[in-house]
Amino acid sequence: MKRIEKFVDSMYLNVQGDQQEIHELKAEMENHLLEAVHELKAQGRTEQQAITIAIKRFGEEKEIRAVIGQLFEIQKVFAKRTLYIAVVCLIVTMSSFYFLWKVEESTAQGISDTDSLISYELKDKNVITRDMKRKIEALVEDTNYVSGVTIYKSKNIISRSGENYIEYHWKGVQPDFQYQRTIWAPKWLGADFHTSGNGDEQWFVSIDNRSFSQLEVIVLFVGMTIYWTLFTIWAIINAYHQKRLGTGWIFMFVCFNILGYLIYCFTGGKNCSTTANQSSFNDYI
Repeated sequence: MKRIEKFVDSMYLNVQGDQQEIHELKAEMENHLLEAVHELKAQGRTEQQAITIAIKRFGEEKEIRAVIGQLFEIQKVFAKRTLYIAVVCLIVTMSSFYFLWKVEESTAQGISDTDSLISYELKDKNVITRDMKRKIEALVEDTNYVSGVTIYKSKNIISRSGENYIEYHWKGVQPDFQYQRTIWAPKWLGADFHTSGNGDEQWFVSIDNRSFSQLEVIVLFVGMTIYWTLFTIWAIINAYHQKRLGTGWIFMFVCFNILGYLIYCFTGGKNCSTTANQSSFNDYI
């Protein structure tokens, strides 16, 4: 029935997408129309009458073409945007994590330098003079991450366990010097305070500092969860429209993400691109 073939071809005239999928949808539409024609002929209609009625029931040609084109475009855009957002999320997450990691690394180095400078001021001194206190306070003020310094005489907090093993117990001991200040540390950003201590046989120095290690973990976990989910959705969509989706592939995508999708491609997945093709015609009509 050439008339039906021409009608079906006209529906997909300017549709962009996977050619095999388009061919399958055209065949499905044609079979649907042919079934309608046979039913109408069984009711006493002539072939031409049956074809005309079947096509008319299917809807106006322009409207159908517009709907098909829109559905193809919507799916293409959805798949592209899903992958695009996943990739952007991955880049932002890794960039943010790297930035926070560098901040923490810089803070650790700064604390080490501050501790060394304080230890230098205390070297070979039996008491902490007023001038020494001012210098230590200035060292703290020069940073934006140290919230306090506490200094003890080692002999007051030291305990030995064996000949070479020394433990420091400064909790509850009156310090020889203490300086505290308030620094920017918003809780909503996951800021926290850590305490580190270092000492020798004469002095023990405890430094309180701001840390964003909790924010590091939150950024990495939330960002990777969003990326992982979006990429998995995109991979499942592609596998579904390539008619290869199964429980095994879903497991691979969920558990191994991009590695699972690469395995899918190398084992016969076709058109491993950013475009997910359309579902069967009956899903829409």
